[in-house]
Amino acid sequence: MSHYPVFLEVAGPLAMFARPDAGGTPTSYPAPTCSAAKSIFESIAMLRSGDAWIRPKRVEICKKKGESGGSIRYQRYTTNYGGPLRKADLVGKRAGMQLFATVLADVCFRLYGEIDGKPARAGVNPRHHLQDLFNRRIARGQCFRTPSLGWREFTCSYWGPFRPEYEVDEDIEDFIPSMLLKTWDKPRDGAYEPIFAQNVSIVRGVLDYAE
Repeated sequence: MSHYPVFLEVAGPLAMFARPDAGGTPTSYPAPTCSAAKSIFESIAMLRSGDAWIRPKRVEICKKKGESGGSIRYQRYTTNYGGPLRKADLVGKRAGMQLFATVLADVCFRLYGEIDGKPARAGVNPRHHLQDLFNRRIARGQCFRTPSLGWREFTCSYWGPFRPEYEVDEDIEDFIPSMLLKTWDKPRDGAYEPIFAQNVSIVRGVLDYAE
């Protein structure tokens, strides 16, 4: 079977890949979850038909060449929340509440994926079509919608091909006891069914998404 790989680099001043166990004061994982990586890929290109989709394979945590590595930067972040989880009196007053979070700062990731989907039929190959669409948009600096690093307000300051002035931070080693792997039971139009991967390791700056 033919393989259809895709990859890109993303960077930004802030990122949030929320840990579900953090509760009302969200804290970010040190790297994008598989679902977050899929969303970033789909912000570049996707097929509305659902005949093909991008499955994230791994992420590399990067740093600028010449800079010291080995650390993941976190910082406090405060925003106003206006969603349905506010207290009843705040909802009645149409008032927001302050939400405190711990987010990532000054991030750069390289994402790798593989295109899955329906096999070629009658001269039409949806996987090759999606790969070609993705690669053309990356080369031209285009996107379907502006990529964001987790929370929608954390838009990328860069997305595109790998930049030579950045490299994988091989000094980063981390261990995550439990990490959200998937939010939905199907790649497209799925039902809510979160799946967690246990004992996830970041080794030499690389996180492989569990199958």
